[in-house]
Amino acid sequence: MLFRGTILMLVSSLGNGPASAQRSLYNGLHVQPADSTGHYRILIGGHFHGESTNRSGFPASTLLANLDTINSLGAHLFISTGDLFMNGVKDRPRYTRSLFSKLRVPLFNAPGNHDLDGAVGDETAEIGQLRQGQDLIFILNTEAHGGSLSRKAQGRLAGALEAEQGFLPSRVFIISHRPIWAEDDPLYSGLFKDNTRSLTGTNFQKEVYPILQEIAEHAEVYWISGSLGGQAPSSIFFQRHAPNITYIQCAIRDEPRDALLIADVQQDTVKWSALSLTRQQLLAPEAYDAAWWRNHGGRGEGFKWRLLPYIVKKTMLNAAFWWGAAFALLLVFLVRRMWWRS
Repeated sequence: MLFRGTILMLVSSLGNGPASAQRSLYNGLHVQPADSTGHYRILIGGHFHGESTNRSGFPASTLLANLDTINSLGAHLFISTGDLFMNGVKDRPRYTRSLFSKLRVPLFNAPGNHDLDGAVGDETAEIGQLRQGQDLIFILNTEAHGGSLSRKAQGRLAGALEAEQGFLPSRVFIISHRPIWAEDDPLYSGLFKDNTRSLTGTNFQKEVYPILQEIAEHAEVYWISGSLGGQAPSSIFFQRHAPNITYIQCAIRDEPRDALLIADVQQDTVKWSALSLTRQQLLAPEAYDAAWWRNHGGRGEGFKWRLLPYIVKKTMLNAAFWWGAAFALLLVFLVRRMWWRS
């Protein structure tokens, strides 16, 4: 598959059109090109609706309280790692008034499970793509196939190395809500206990990771996700997994630990830093690796009884629930029939 200058953008956060018209559908701003030295800045965070008990319909207070600081950072783009909304339909007017209209950075979102309520239209789009400087940024909808990537999406990733007009990326950033790289890896799977995850596993290890390895032979790969449960001891996870492959998580919960990740991209390097939204002292992002997370554990959220009606509603509206119920009824029927015949 050949990389083409005109690409399909992920509808829930990008628009259709050529790479020169990379425009946020949330606040209408265009991505500005890198400066004359090749430098550009990415601001990264996720779970902007904050705590799971937030029923206000507004973004997290820690995010709103720092809008002036965020606007002053000079970022070229702001990427949400999913769960931008609590409810995409009901919350969007409040987000437009309190966040989108005030944000001076183009905002893009990798859909999470809370974003798939018809917020912008076609949530079936699985992969979008941006080009910034000498780098490619892929934005994935990991909700589309329960965490697995389709052959089409895999082809788009693999196509990063089949570029036209002599362009080959120096770096490939992959943004997703679910850290599908963690689910079947014993090094990480126990660190993110409250994450949205697949019931039967994903095709990451078997089909997607070999693509990353191939890309990593020619370019740096950063896979950045944003599904972090309330037990998380930090808003940042940063693990250099293999040569030229780094796994990252970044998400807030409207808690004292809330922080955003900053990537200052130069022609030959990426400098990582963090912005605390509560003025806490932070380590360098690279310090929050798997060993740090294991040592610091974290508390569990506990069951939120006020969320019970919401959980019941989401379960009842999920097709997988009804398929499971139908299968269980069929199984009971067959067992009873065999019992009475015996």
